[in-house]
Amino acid sequence: MTLTPEKINEIKAQLMGLSPEEQQEKLQEILASLSPEEQEQLVGKQQCPFCSMVSGEIPVKKVYEDADCIAILDIHPASKGHMLLFPKKHYAMVAQMPDNEAGKLFAAANKLSKAAFEALNAAGTNIVAGNGAKAGQRAPHALINIIPRYEDDKVSIGWNPMQVEESEMETIAQTIASKIPAEKLKEEYKPVIKKYDAREEHLRMP
Repeated sequence: MTLTPEKINEIKAQLMGLSPEEQQEKLQEILASLSPEEQEQLVGKQQCPFCSMVSGEIPVKKVYEDADCIAILDIHPASKGHMLLFPKKHYAMVAQMPDNEAGKLFAAANKLSKAAFEALNAAGTNIVAGNGAKAGQRAPHALINIIPRYEDDKVSIGWNPMQVEESEMETIAQTIASKIPAEKLKEEYKPVIKKYDAREEHLRMP
């Protein structure tokens, strides 16, 4: 699917008159509603700094790479060893990645987290993915932060707990559940239903 010129002009009109910070936030919201092909058409792959890092156009301190993703040291780290892990293919946010690709990304994040414990003597790690500007995402590319934690570090990740009525929680739970696609049982995992054979039963008798 591609964006029509009219749609592109409509998007540009939504960004006009906004401050740079507001434009970034609005653009993230718009990109979240588009397919990867439409995102590339709108902003251009070359304008994404993370895609440029993948291609080698922007130098990075690489700590991990496989066929699907790459991890680098953050140049503005929350703590020493703060890593950014992102897919080589362009996605605006992790939530837009196919399940199999997201699974590989989080498996790599787990490897990096273990490495932080062993290599840096970290006391803990935070694995953080922000989907959209409202969730703190500032990058135009899907990524996961792996943040090593140390005693007396200055990292703060948290929120103020809120009260939600039991009835509303039930409604929220049902609404979320209704939007999750049902898993299809793979052929090899389906139970084998064997046809009853009286002769086999006879053979099993003592």
